[in-house]
Amino acid sequence: MKILFYILTLTISLGLFAQDEYPRDAFRSPMDIPMYLAGTFGEPRNTHFHAGLDIKTQGVEGKNIYAIGDGYISRIKVSAWGYGNTLYITHTNGYTSVYAHLKSFNATITNFVEQQQMDQTKFEVNLDSLDRNLFPITKGDEIALSGNTGGSHGPHLHFEIRDSLERPINPFLFGFDIRVKD
Repeated sequence: MKILFYILTLTISLGLFAQDEYPRDAFRSPMDIPMYLAGTFGEPRNTHFHAGLDIKTQGVEGKNIYAIGDGYISRIKVSAWGYGNTLYITHTNGYTSVYAHLKSFNATITNFVEQQQMDQTKFEVNLDSLDRNLFPITKGDEIALSGNTGGSHGPHLHFEIRDSLERPINPFLFGFDIRVKD
């Protein structure tokens, strides 16, 4: 009965937002490998619905992660829990992409984060509301390496797209080439 409730809730909520038009060619894939999924948007978890896609990384860490579109890094979070090492990119079209469980950031971002950790004398940092001129991003820039940090249970990329109010949107609506079998 509980599963039926979740399915009905998800179906109704997707129907309410179905009138919105999402750009299907504005973003590239966050990786250069086929997008096979370990977890999908909206699937029920113990305490919440899953807010993104879990993209398989061929069972390994260290795959290149790329910015899906132009914009700037608006938030960087490092945590031993939850999303682990995470980047948030605010795009010129108003959407925000989220990349979580990262092994590491690119060298420029890593240097900045390490300095912030030293300044704050702590490992876990939440660097939000970053100036748009600090880390401008171009579609296809290498931003990080895939990993298994935070509350991850194996190497993968947790990937989200959010609207301007930080509400998660199903990435399937943006036309990504998602594969069914691997």
